[in-house]
Amino acid sequence: MARNEPRTRLRQFQADLTERLARAKVSHVGSSHLGIGINDERWLVDLTEAGEIVPVPGIVPVPHTLPWFCGLTSVRGNLLSVVDLARYLGGAPTRLDRDSRLLVFGAGLDINAAVLVSRMLGLHATGAWTRTESATEPGALGAAVWTDDQRRDWRELSLATLATDARFLHISAI
Repeated sequence: MARNEPRTRLRQFQADLTERLARAKVSHVGSSHLGIGINDERWLVDLTEAGEIVPVPGIVPVPHTLPWFCGLTSVRGNLLSVVDLARYLGGAPTRLDRDSRLLVFGAGLDINAAVLVSRMLGLHATGAWTRTESATEPGALGAAVWTDDQRRDWRELSLATLATDARFLHISAI
């Protein structure tokens, strides 16, 4: 029985997190975001666009794809494309360690994909935060920046925008 205890705790943690995310979506739509870390940067994702968060499972590489496309994985029987967002945005590859997670796109976005993130940074009510948009790149990924009450900057990630971006959808290196 002791061998199954960590697995049971992980399942309970995942169930609790899913429930908290669902409650946050209902109670704070428009002002509640999920904080994620991508290497050394802080990002915010609107809860209405986020699906589940899972530890990084085995990922099968796909030949002849761009370097930012990690490959395919199965999460609860669903085949997902996995993208290293840091590499997609031109940065260094995401460091994989025990805190790394996959953030699955929400069901409403109609794409079976997930982004690799370095760590989860919790739920954040952004109602009192300041949001600014880059004048040079309005609408671009990460162009909107939120500043929290501790003067830390958080870049905004729209999974909906990413899911319809032609470059994101074209993974072939050929």
